[in-house]
Amino acid sequence: MPRGPGSAGDAIDTGVAVVDAYVIGVDVGGTTTKLGRYRPGADDLEGFRSLPTGAARAPAEVLADLAAAVRDLAAGATGTAAALGVGVPATLSRDGRIEVLPNFAPGWRGLDVAASLGAAVDLPAVVLNDARAFTLAEARLGAAAGARTAFGVTLGTGVGGGLVIDGRVHRGDSGNAGEFGHHVHDPHGPRCGCGSHGCIEVYASAPALVAAVMRAFAQGAAPVLARLAGGRRDAVTPALIAEAAAAGDTICADALGRVTLVLGVALANVTTLVSPERIVIGGGMAGLGDALFAPLRRVLAAYAPTAGERLPTIVPAALGDRAGALGAALHALDTFR
Repeated sequence: MPRGPGSAGDAIDTGVAVVDAYVIGVDVGGTTTKLGRYRPGADDLEGFRSLPTGAARAPAEVLADLAAAVRDLAAGATGTAAALGVGVPATLSRDGRIEVLPNFAPGWRGLDVAASLGAAVDLPAVVLNDARAFTLAEARLGAAAGARTAFGVTLGTGVGGGLVIDGRVHRGDSGNAGEFGHHVHDPHGPRCGCGSHGCIEVYASAPALVAAVMRAFAQGAAPVLARLAGGRRDAVTPALIAEAAAAGDTICADALGRVTLVLGVALANVTTLVSPERIVIGGGMAGLGDALFAPLRRVLAAYAPTAGERLPTIVPAALGDRAGALGAALHALDTFR
């Protein structure tokens, strides 16, 4: 099958009429995997579904379940599956092999997921980092549709990112361009899971925000938060921290302020270097709403003076939990046309 650049409206060069051909997108998460079918020119996925990933299992078991899910998805469709795109929460080598896959069992390093899964379902396949897949979907069909350049950020258990220029994912020479969470905020900071120190992820992920208030919580120094949580440590979430901050809990307000400062300064650096037209933020912490977005916009404006009046617009993601699978499918469409 010929390979080359494409766009969301291109025909798939399989000998099958465009109306009958579709690609499959799979978004592999640490807890849940989502997948669906995408037809060229559509604005959403067909047959969208999810299944537990079972990341603690051996890679062969996980891949076997993914292959079964892809076959089942194809069996319920009209037309012909033409290609498969897979989004994974991993650092990838330039040729698509997994280098670092946090929160999964050992054995994934060096694995070519696209080749393995593609062979199992008899489809040409391509793999992409999940945050880049998210950004591609939001740039084409979501909150950044119509923008020439878009930078995406996912805020959850980790911090991810991606850059889309003229509708295409920019992967850079290493294949990992856009790795926003591992931009170093403080080289003397805590060690990160990636092996570096002081990465954005150790300051601005959901677990980092929760950890920032837990000592004060345990010592009784965050009374509003303690009341909202019913005194239970396991009830403390980013949303509850934001609620406590709004209700006057200074510990929570300070913790949230540090998160937005770290993120805002990093986004100002991205703006200075890349000058995206739009910045899209998704993931669980995007649900904090103005408690997150309002200070981010202020910090961005303060630390990106060279942007002048051309500051990027910071917006919440629009595609929800479909973005990763949709972006993986779009990347497959771009790769195999």
